[in-house]
Formats: sequence, structure tokens, C-alpha cells
Amino acid sequence: MKNFALKFIAGLTAVSIPFILAIIIAVSSGQQFGNTFLGAMSDKYQRLTDTGEPKIIIISGSSSAFGLRSDLLEQELDMPVVNMGLYAELGTKFMLDISCAGIKKGDIIIVAPETDAQTLSLHFNAETAWQALDGDLSILRYIKSENYGALAGGFWDYAVSKLRYSRLGGLNPEGVYSRSSFSEYGDIIYPRPYNIMLRNYNPNHAINLDPSIISADFAEYLNKFIKFAESKGASVYFNFPPMNRLAVSQYGDNEAVFDFYKYLVQIFDCEIIGNIQAYVMDERYFYDSNYHLNDSGALIRTALLAEDIKRTLNITAPVLIELPPPPERPVSEFMTGDDAYSHYFLYEDYAGGLIIVGVADETKSMSEISVPRFADGKPVVAIREKAFAGCDMLESVIIYDNIAQLDDRIFDGCGLLESIILIAVNANMITVGEDLLGGTPESCKIYLPREGFANFAADYSWNRYAGRMDILN
Repeated sequence: MKNFALKFIAGLTAVSIPFILAIIIAVSSGQQFGNTFLGAMSDKYQRLTDTGEPKIIIISGSSSAFGLRSDLLEQELDMPVVNMGLYAELGTKFMLDISCAGIKKGDIIIVAPETDAQTLSLHFNAETAWQALDGDLSILRYIKSENYGALAGGFWDYAVSKLRYSRLGGLNPEGVYSRSSFSEYGDIIYPRPYNIMLRNYNPNHAINLDPSIISADFAEYLNKFIKFAESKGASVYFNFPPMNRLAVSQYGDNEAVFDFYKYLVQIFDCEIIGNIQAYVMDERYFYDSNYHLNDSGALIRTALLAEDIKRTLNITAPVLIELPPPPERPVSEFMTGDDAYSHYFLYEDYAGGLIIVGVADETKSMSEISVPRFADGKPVVAIREKAFAGCDMLESVIIYDNIAQLDDRIFDGCGLLESIILIAVNANMITVGEDLLGGTPESCKIYLPREGFANFAADYSWNRYAGRMDILN
């Protein structure tokens, strides 16, 4: 019995020490995510809990952060607006749970998650949640018990990342993906004049309006949330996010889109408001993803939502928001010519320039290579999936900011690759997928200039690679 007790104490100590160490690291590293995009969570929570009168609460991912003018919606409906849209990686469940903190009688709640299998599931990313709560840990009390295990499991990575950023001088991103880009309502107000995506959409992230993307447990959970909100005297409505028509697999298939709408009516215990077709919008209204709107697009989406709410509440007053035409992207003036590395790659015409689709035979034996800026008198603007296939000896590659699109698994099979040197500062100017590093060794890192590191580490799309980023010396 004594031996068992000693073993038990030893085992408990072994388990406890790493967790205690993680707490010490997290506390001693100070707040590291307060100025990031996720740092806006504390501001949104504060507005939610401070607004006591009947209000409109928008629950969504980043499509609402980028897709609303809450000040105009407030004018149209004469009710204060709280935009809780932030980041899909947090999970819709996270946003539903946090929103429970401020639901009051008379509130109108609009649930409009992105039409994606992740956001329409009970997905919960613990490390991202810790980062979002870094500025106000009191919000933890609204996390449900079923996520405690995940939070505990993700705490070590969160603590280590805090220590890492602290040693690197802190994480203070600039540009659209920073806390300072939000308005008091929770809207992105950073200037977004036009679509900056290379082909006006992200081909790595298709939108599939198929009932299979909605998990049964998510539908059950949302219905429980609806019941809770109604018990508080609030009303819940399901609405749609803005969707880039070029990315929607069923665009033009009216029957398939209507079938998706009918399925929503069938499984959710609240009214579905709005015409789903209207939210499949012209690509020129988007900014840097298939769900993020530019300034003009945000006006269009706000007017749509205002109309939907007014119609539902039997308000006959017209919507007065002026609808802008789709903005056109300025014509770029590229330099032309070839550079020293242009002959090492294979190309196809793509979006007014060239996309790298493969490598020449002599490239497959090289250990270091630089991606060219120009070839055949045209700018090189993108790299296709598996473009570096066969480069078994490749250890280091340099990519410059002329590349505006990086497909998934570009380096698939490059088993010796250790460093991807990305000479760029503006993260949102490079469209990236969810599996860029697929097929590379775990030791492979993305090296960035010091002045661009924080922007990439905190960027909406690049953040998933933050743990494998480092500063270029």
C-alpha cells in the first residue's frame, strides 16, 4: 500500500509540474495577444455586457467583422448593435457560449456563421481561445465544462507561445489584422477599397452549400442556445454570411442552393431570414478571403441584413443605406524581364502573370533555390500545389513578395526542406491555404523579416502557421 501511495504521489507530481510550469510561464510573459486581431475579443465582450437595453447581437466568425457597418444598422433599426464576429478558428460554439453573458430581454440575436464544415460543427480550438482571452481571463467563466479538457490540453502551447513572443519583443501587428483596426461596435474599419486576391477569390477554400457540412451535434447545440436565449426574452434568427460567388460550388444551381436552405429550415428551431441567393455576392465586393468584404461590400451586406430584420419585424420603413457599385481593382503596372532563377521553373499563364507549376530537371538536385520575380517578360504571381515535387535535395527556398498566392502542399515530398524564407511584410497580400506546409518535415520553418513577423503571426490566414515561424536574422 505504501509503495502504491508513493507511486501515486510521484505520478501526480509528474503530471502537475508541467502544468504549474506553464502557469508560471504564462503569467511571467505578460499579455502578448492584446494588440492582435484576437485581442479584440475583450472589447467585444465589454460592449456586449455593457449594453443593457434591447440590442442586436451578431454571432459569427470574421465574415461579420469584415462585413458590417454596425453604425448604419443601428440607425436603420434604432437599436444598439454588438458585432461578436471575430475568427472562425475559435468555433461558433465559442461565440455562442460567450454571447450568453450579455443576452437580455428584447434582444435580437442574428446567428450567421460561415457556411463551412468547421463553423457548422462544435469545433473548439483551445490555443486560439486562450489567445483571444489573453486580454480578459474573466471571460473563461462562460466556457462550458465540456471544453475544459481541451483548454487544459492547449494551455502549454499557449504559454510557450507567449514566452516566445515575449523574447522576440512582443506581438504588435500593424494593418488590418490588429486590434486597432476595429471600431467600437466590433467592425473592421481598416480601409479596404477593393478585392486584393489574385483571381478575386481564394481557390484553396471552396464554399460548398451542401447539407453534409452541418453536423448533427451542432444543430442540437444551436437549438439549445435558441431555447436559452428565448428563456431570457430574446429572439434568435439564422442568417447567412456573405459568400464570394466565384468560390461557391453550387453557384448557378438554384435547386441545390434552395435544397440547402430547406434543410436549414428543417433542422434549426428558429426562423431563417434572408434570401440565401442575395448573400452570394459579386466577387468585386470581397477583400482578402471568400467571406471577407471590402468597404463597399460591407455596405451591401449591411443593407441586406437591415432589410431582412425589418421584414421579419414588420417594419415598413425603407432601408436608406446607399448601395455602391462593385469597386474595380486598379490595373497594376508590373516590371517585366527575367531574373537569374527564372529558367529553373515551369510556368503557365495565370491572372495576368505566371504561376509556377513545376520545376526543371536540373532544379531537382539543388539544395537552395530562389523563386523568381519575373520570367518570359511576365511577373510570377503564384505557386501551384506540388510545384516543387521531385526536389528531394531541397533544404532552403526564398520567396519574395511578388508572390500573391500560395497553394496547399507546394513542397509536398521535400523531405529535407528546413527553411522557407519569405521576404514579405504585408501578410494579407499573400493568399494562403490551410495546408501550405503539408508534406514537409516538422522541423521546417517559415522565416520572415523582423518588420513583418508580427503581421504574419497575427494574420487571419497565416496565424495557423505561427508556431512554425521565426525571424530572419
